[in-house]
Order: sequence, then C-alpha cells, then structure tokens
Amino acid sequence: MRRWPVIAGYGGALLVLAGCALIHPRDEGPLAPSSRSAHYQQLSRVAQAAIDRRDYEAARADLEQLASESPRSAEVHHRLGRVFQLQGRLVEAEAAYRRALEIEPEYVRALIGLGEVEAELGRPGSALKRFEEAIEIDPHEPDAHLAEGRVLEVLGRPNEALACYFRGLERDPIAAPVILRIATLQLARNEPEQALARLDQVIGLTPDDPEAHHQRGLAHLALKHPAQAVDDLRFAAQRLPQHPEVFYHLALALDADHKAGPAREAAERALRLAPHDAAARDLTQRLPR
Repeated sequence: MRRWPVIAGYGGALLVLAGCALIHPRDEGPLAPSSRSAHYQQLSRVAQAAIDRRDYEAARADLEQLASESPRSAEVHHRLGRVFQLQGRLVEAEAAYRRALEIEPEYVRALIGLGEVEAELGRPGSALKRFEEAIEIDPHEPDAHLAEGRVLEVLGRPNEALACYFRGLERDPIAAPVILRIATLQLARNEPEQALARLDQVIGLTPDDPEAHHQRGLAHLALKHPAQAVDDLRFAAQRLPQHPEVFYHLALALDADHKAGPAREAAERALRLAPHDAAARDLTQRLPR
C-alpha cells in the first residue's frame, strides 16, 4: 500500500487526514479601533467563538454581517475567506481573500490564504508566487514557509520543500506542523532515527495529533520497535477510522509483534476501506485466519 500524502488542503485526494491537518483559525486580536461600536466588537467576538468551536456556518453569518457593516476591513474579509476555506467553499474563499488584498495589498495572511486556495484549485504555480510574495513582505512568517513547502511536496520537489520547512523552523522552533512535515520527509528518506526524535517533539507539543502518532508508529516500525509501533498506530486508527493506510500499517505492526489475529483484522479493515488496493489484499491473504 502506498503512503498517502498527508498535506492538508491541496486537493481532495490529498485531504486524506484532515483531522490532523486542518488550517486552524487564530484569534488575531481585536478587529476594530476604539471608534467602532460596541456592537461591532461584540459581533467580532461572537464570530471568533464560533470559529473556535468549529461552527463555521454561524461564523460565516456573523462575519458576513461584519463585512456589510465595515466593507473596508481587510481583516474581516480575510477571516471570512478562512471560514469559507474551512468549509471547502473555495471559490468564495478566493473572492474573500482577493477582496482583503484589494483593501490591503501587503496583507501577508491573506496572501497565504489565497495561495492555499489556488493550490487546492490546481494552480500551484500561482500559489507559489503568493507564498514568495508573502515571504518577501515578512520573511519571519512561518506559515508562509509551511505553505510553500506543502505545495513543493505536491509538485514532487521534496528537497526544496524540506528547505522551506527548515526556514520556517528557524522562525518558530516549536511549530508542530512544520516539525511533522520535516519528520515525514525524513521517514521517506529512510532516516527513521532522526524522524523519531522530531515526532517525539511533535507529540510533546500536540499529544492528540493522530497523524503524528501515525508517523511515529511508522518510525518505530522501521526501527523494529513493534510494540511501540502498535501503540502509536492504534491511537491513530481510533481517531482516523476512515483511513486505510493507518489500518494497513497497524496490521504490519501487529504482525511484527506476533499478533496474527488482530493483524488480520486490521488488514481486513484496510481492505474494506480500500478494496482495490493490492498491498492490503496481499497482506490479508498472507496473514493466517
């Protein structure tokens, strides 16, 4: 079974582990200067609360009201674009980001958001230009380096992607998503010891991240630590129940840990989720009943 890309947000086929890699909105502080009404500021707080609890439809309604009341606020249009992006409404997200940039052409986060949407819409060249522009404006923004690296991965340029991630890490040494991407690429380069050290760091920072556990399970498996691999992959499988690659790797770990029955169950689960996958079928047939 091939290893699915785990790069959130760049095409439906790549959004296979979205639970661990969603673009998380931030509370970016007050939107309005003191001259704006208390009603405006209250509505902004309500919208942010809806974003924080992932009630994106409520957040969209609140932000659209804010945009109607303050159409020249680049920040409101940026936040609206982020909500549309999280909803998968990419055309509307693109329009909102473009509106933010019409108002404030050097708005770095809107540039990053627009680039992310362009990548999802199959325009990676344009996306890279957005990220390069964002980095030129603010080279210390780690999200721009992360976004650029993700697109380079999709384009099959892992060495350039790795360089982007390391530049992002220089700006923010505890950026868990950046460390995770570095570790994943290190695993692909057959560097499991280096990857394991980074994945331990990621899980220390974000202990409930299922993709970090998935990748750490693969590192343990490569280093012939089957019991540790099983623990991590079981954690990932519980939180990513629709992802066949996690169950396939769990089956390999259970088999290496001499647990043939559970290994077959995990392999059969992988095959049910991906019935045309030859590797899952071969593993299911090989494991004893």
